Amino acid sequence: MKIETVSILGVRVARMRLEQVCDWIRIMVEQGKPRHIVTANAEIVYKAHREKDFFGLLENADLVTADGAGVVLAARLLGCPLPERVTGIDLVYRIFRLAEEKGWGLYFLGASQDVVEKAVLNTLSKHPRMRVAGFSHGYYSQEETPQVVSNINKAGPDILLVALGSPKQEMFIRQYIKELDVPVSIGVGGTFDILAGTARRAPDWMRRYGLEWLYRLYREPRRYKRMLALPKFVLAVLVHKLKGRQSSK
Repeated sequence: MKIETVSILGVRVARMRLEQVCDWIRIMVEQGKPRHIVTANAEIVYKAHREKDFFGLLENADLVTADGAGVVLAARLLGCPLPERVTGIDLVYRIFRLAEEKGWGLYFLGASQDVVEKAVLNTLSKHPRMRVAGFSHGYYSQEETPQVVSNINKAGPDILLVALGSPKQEMFIRQYIKELDVPVSIGVGGTFDILAGTARRAPDWMRRYGLEWLYRLYREPRRYKRMLALPKFVLAVLVHKLKGRQSSK
């Protein structure tokens, strides 16, 4: 499948709708070769812009989707609009339905033991035919990491959902992707908290207008320092666009 992308501060973001991403995942599961999906918001793209190693990580990812409204805005500013946002939580919901249809096994890695257990139980209550290959909390030590990888491989999932928070989840997948015998691995951030019912998504109208970040800030004021990345990201995109225009003259 040919993937059309837009370069945002050098990061290649897929110009794909949710259903197209799901089609891509289906093909990758059938092929069985390990693939890495990054659901990128403005904070992730801006971090890649500032940090060479993290940029290389995203450059080597097999697919980068536009998770945040800031990324969608940046693409519009660059004159190459994205068809829609493909957020981690929306992608996960769609994967659950596909997993029931296709018989895929899923592995949940991340969050606390209580949260990941609730996330799995709540998911199975809505998708009883879905196969959960296994699950594990994300509070393990560096010394325990090889055992975590071994447990995932023993479970034999088709899709690995990693909710360790960014950039830890992306770094985990990239570091161990060759050892993980999993067709598709996805970093899903705070998705398990939503599945467990310990966190809530923004109302539909806020999501439609790209204000999900404002809702999260209202619910979690301590995130304000992280939110400062958004205006810095937009400014960096505008500067990058201006430099591009000047160099083309």
